[in-house]
Amino acid sequence: MLRLILIMTMAVVQIPTPKFTERLRDHQVEFLEAFDSGRARFSNLEWHRGSYKTTTVINLLIRECVEHPRHKYVYVGPTQVQAREIVWDDPNMLPDALPDKSKFFWKRNEQKMTITFENGALLKIGGADKPDSWRGIDADGGACDEWALMKHSTWTEVIEPIMSREPKPGCRKRFWIFIYTPKGPNHATMMFNISACVDDEANLPTEGKAKKCQPEWFASRLINSKSGIIKKEEIARLLKEVEQGLLPLSFYEQEYECKRITDEERTLITSAMIDRLNTRNWGSIRHTATEIRRIVAIDPAFGGDVCNIKGIENGRVLKEKKMHFGGGDPMTHSVVFEGKLMAKEINTRNFIVDCIGNGKGVADGLAIDEMRYNVQYFNSAGLVENSAMYANKKAEAVHFVAGKISRCEVEPIEDYETRRQLVYLSRYKVTNRGLMIMRLNDEVKKDLGCSPDNGLCYVYGIYGLSRVLPEIVGERKQRAKRTKPRDPMGF
Repeated sequence: MLRLILIMTMAVVQIPTPKFTERLRDHQVEFLEAFDSGRARFSNLEWHRGSYKTTTVINLLIRECVEHPRHKYVYVGPTQVQAREIVWDDPNMLPDALPDKSKFFWKRNEQKMTITFENGALLKIGGADKPDSWRGIDADGGACDEWALMKHSTWTEVIEPIMSREPKPGCRKRFWIFIYTPKGPNHATMMFNISACVDDEANLPTEGKAKKCQPEWFASRLINSKSGIIKKEEIARLLKEVEQGLLPLSFYEQEYECKRITDEERTLITSAMIDRLNTRNWGSIRHTATEIRRIVAIDPAFGGDVCNIKGIENGRVLKEKKMHFGGGDPMTHSVVFEGKLMAKEINTRNFIVDCIGNGKGVADGLAIDEMRYNVQYFNSAGLVENSAMYANKKAEAVHFVAGKISRCEVEPIEDYETRRQLVYLSRYKVTNRGLMIMRLNDEVKKDLGCSPDNGLCYVYGIYGLSRVLPEIVGERKQRAKRTKPRDPMGF
């Protein structure tokens, strides 16, 4: 069983604390027993989202600090900021794992993110975004959290040389733990396969420790359909969202079933989805529509390739304007003028404008216009309506549009470049908090050979269209009929 440290003072203090030990599950016990036996000098834990990876590691590192005076242990997150968010600032992480301060004293250093214990041991919290800052440290053990998001060189060039040093007299060899949920086939999954002696991924473990491991290594893999950690009601809700097109199947499978999704599988909008839009009778759908929504979408593309303006009605692109400025940034007043012109052509006062960079100037120019336009300011890095799923507004918008395309709720996309760009810009990643985030435009540009301005403008338009008031077709026809001039001949 898990080795407990009992601090004998006026009262007995247990480390790890009962808050941790009383909720232990089989996969945690397997790992901790292997660690305590000395078999697991290096550990790979590929566990699904919500399986207590970080909690397990933090409690173990604190226990080691309490047990070994003047030792140093480190926790490494993907970045310094993420390490602070995941561990340091989480009110349910360190406070639940640390011993009673009155029984075993410790102090925090907020700036350095360190905890120093009364026995001289130290726990250091940091990020892998500046790996050189870890060079030369004399750590006795530690862990990389969200290992799949880090560079492999963090291990080979920084951590492994530290692990090769001789341990302190009378102490176990230096150890390291890698914990993650997979982010596609990469160095993390390759290292797992080697440590778990897996030649065929069809034989990957799904309920905990691997049947066979390399000497000094421990490998454990856990998927939720086997662990049952996430409540059935929650899984049913997630699967319902998958069925409705609100949640990508690949997102669910990666985060909860540890499927090693490739870039192609981690794409919200596919060419096949776009092609299916041609299978509906759009003429009939237009004729029977009871509402009309219109909007002008503008991607000023300051720093991009092309300023794109699209006039959209009920999911159909009516007009499109591409403005080239010879490699220079477009003039704000020129974009405002062209946007107003298109709004007049499609008979709308609704706009949505990408406001990243200088794009806010275009939105402001329209908002203060005497025509009193209804302008949506779209900040792709801004706050989201569903903070439990999306890292930012851009991810929310792209996924929303993917759902509309998947359900054939928008008309066929005629522009080839827009279709091509939608596929590439809809490839996403998952943050360490399990949130969907789209790839950076610079990454997309490398694949496309150009900036995805056409595709993004389409996304903004479809997203913004759902947030404008519709015209009622029947009322519009009746109003037109009432105001029609009477024929002087009585006809």
